[in-house]
Amino acid sequence: MSTLVMSLCWPLQMPPTPKAVLVSLADNANDQGVAWPSLTKICERTCFGRTAVIAAIRWLEDEGLVVADRSNGRHTSYTVDLNAINLFASRTGPSPEPVRLADSH
Repeated sequence: MSTLVMSLCWPLQMPPTPKAVLVSLADNANDQGVAWPSLTKICERTCFGRTAVIAAIRWLEDEGLVVADRSNGRHTSYTVDLNAINLFASRTGPSPEPVRLADSH
């Protein structure tokens, strides 16, 4: 577990599913940002289904925040790109409003 990687991910403004997956990866990562949890483990930790987790990983890859190494053929390793995280944070900045307002019910 890397508190360094986790601390960089929490302030980021992005959709909730990719953020939960990113935080889960960061929580499993070493200080270089490398993690290798299974999709099943990510699903368990985030409470999202397999399809949602795969879509979130794709979103994170498209944004350049995560690099997935599937060359092993059996186990995927994920690298949270710390430089990309910093660039993404400077691009999006802090949000003055929550992504979605709480339901008043």
